[in-house]
Amino acid sequence: MRRVLGQVPDHTLVRAAPDAAVPATAGQTVKEIPYDYVAKFQLEGKRGNRVQDVINISVDGAFVAVAIGYSFIPARPNPNEPQIPVFLANLASPLSPADQERVFQCLLARLCGIDFKYSLIDSGAGRELQNQPIHNIAGLGESAGNRPFRPLAKPMLFLPRSTIRIEVEEVSEASIYGHDDPVSGRRIGAELYIVLHGYKILGYGTGLP
Repeated sequence: MRRVLGQVPDHTLVRAAPDAAVPATAGQTVKEIPYDYVAKFQLEGKRGNRVQDVINISVDGAFVAVAIGYSFIPARPNPNEPQIPVFLANLASPLSPADQERVFQCLLARLCGIDFKYSLIDSGAGRELQNQPIHNIAGLGESAGNRPFRPLAKPMLFLPRSTIRIEVEEVSEASIYGHDDPVSGRRIGAELYIVLHGYKILGYGTGLP
């Protein structure tokens, strides 16, 4: 039974089923602590563009992922593009134009969300965790808050020093996902975060007594 967040008691790890995610020797005393691993992606706003990030599992214990989620931060507004619709800009508002811009960006991101495909690979074991990239709405839900994360069908165990490679293929195209900066010429992109929620089993898989 999982403990309330914040409680980190010592207890005996027991797995009844032989195919449980985290095998353990009977009577082995371990400590579990809530922990999240985060992968960050700098998007470009170009359909088909692929970016990836690697999560390195630390040496102090195994990691058990029980859920996956994501969040999205829009790109900084393009000064060469009108962001606020004319009918909104003409409305009387106590907010400054800069504040109106921020509010509109937030509303736009909330309404549009983001579309992308993702795949996960356990690089340490060399196993792919799906047969092909998954669309985020099918696998995670909408970034607007409708099921933006989900519990995994079965908790996944990653041993110390193993790696998790996550690849994202962009689908959405608009200035809030990425645009060229008129001053520097660099591509200004949105940020996407994919999070593996779970817990560490300190000392497990490290070879320590």
